[in-house]
Amino acid sequence: MKIAITGHSSGIGRQLDTILSLTETDWEVRGYSKSNGHNIADDNGDKIIQTLLDYDPDVVFNNAYYPKMQTKILEHLYSKWSDKTKVIINTGSISGHLSDVLDSESDYVKDKKEMQEFCIKSSFNYPWNNKTRLYNISFGFVNTALVTKTTKNLKFDLMIDEEKAAWMLIDLIDEKPYHVVEQVVNCTFTEQRDMPDTFTTASRNIMKHIVRSNKNKT
Repeated sequence: MKIAITGHSSGIGRQLDTILSLTETDWEVRGYSKSNGHNIADDNGDKIIQTLLDYDPDVVFNNAYYPKMQTKILEHLYSKWSDKTKVIINTGSISGHLSDVLDSESDYVKDKKEMQEFCIKSSFNYPWNNKTRLYNISFGFVNTALVTKTTKNLKFDLMIDEEKAAWMLIDLIDEKPYHVVEQVVNCTFTEQRDMPDTFTTASRNIMKHIVRSNKNKT
């Protein structure tokens, strides 16, 4: 089996790459991130889309985030692979379900909402009109570096462990009796300020990540 992972060098993507490379030795696992010359922002996403199409994996973990690009990758691969038995597993965010609570104009919130809605609507096409299975897990706060780096006041022990998050995504590779296409996995909050404080920190670090991606674009 051939596996592709976008954003494989950090966070959930790194856990996916490590777990699959160590436990599934017969599988061919390829990671794509800025660390090995694959910036999903390059050529407005067209470069990574073509790279994935050329590799032709059985499973894609659509994990890396950049404004508009994660959903674009999903939609293009889904369209191109309509007559192929493929699996696209998306790392979503609970923020897409909270547009009435969070900043509804945030690219991140809008993108995650669009991605989860696309997966849900497309599930009605499977398999009669499109053989590609789509999944999306809308995670609450995961203790990745995007949230925890340089931050001292957040309650990391209450967040979703990034390795466990990776295992939840891996579990979707095998087809189940029912097509559970969208899942919400939340963390734990003990005080009213936990959610806004954590979201503010995560948003700030995501913006820094986007700025670095822009600097590295070709």
